[in-house]
Amino acid sequence: MRRRLGSVTLALIATVCAVAGWATRDRWLLGGALAGAALAWWGRPASDPDRWVRGARGEEATARLLGRLPRRFVVLHDRCQLGGSGNLDHLVIGPSGVWLVDSKHRRARLRIHRGQVWAGEWIIEVAPVIGQAQRVEDALGVPVTAIVAVHGDGLRRRGKRVSGVRILPAGRATRQIRRLRRRRRSSKSEIVALAAQADWLFPPC
Repeated sequence: MRRRLGSVTLALIATVCAVAGWATRDRWLLGGALAGAALAWWGRPASDPDRWVRGARGEEATARLLGRLPRRFVVLHDRCQLGGSGNLDHLVIGPSGVWLVDSKHRRARLRIHRGQVWAGEWIIEVAPVIGQAQRVEDALGVPVTAIVAVHGDGLRRRGKRVSGVRILPAGRATRQIRRLRRRRRSSKSEIVALAAQADWLFPPC
């Protein structure tokens, strides 16, 4: 992230220098603009063409883990949200309520720093899944708990709660869903009704 911000700053400085140099015909300013542009290009974040493949593999791996939940849980995978960006990775509906599970796959080692979960130099953001959970909650009319399940190394077993969202190792997701109980457990008929409603409101992508 620091590297990304640095490259953006250099690019802005280079743009200012280029405009000023062009207006004043100052070759030193123009030279500085070219140097700044070169540094910004060199310092840009490395491209990662495999990230979409890893993301898909992460979702598949999380789906297999969620498949181990007891039969009374209904799991919907890869759902579209009308009026929203991005897909819903996994919706889980069961006795403990409704859960939105977002899958992440990270190659860089995970660590907790300053109240955030980092994968290398990148923060694992929770704002998108918070927005998605709110849209599902509004649509279904019941509370929805968001979880970020991360496939990667270095994150402690209990994970980290960030802005009300639990980020935890993917292998702990089912335990979290099964163990955390609300004051009033959902009945079988309520689970079936909610699952049917969610299946209709959020169709497969």
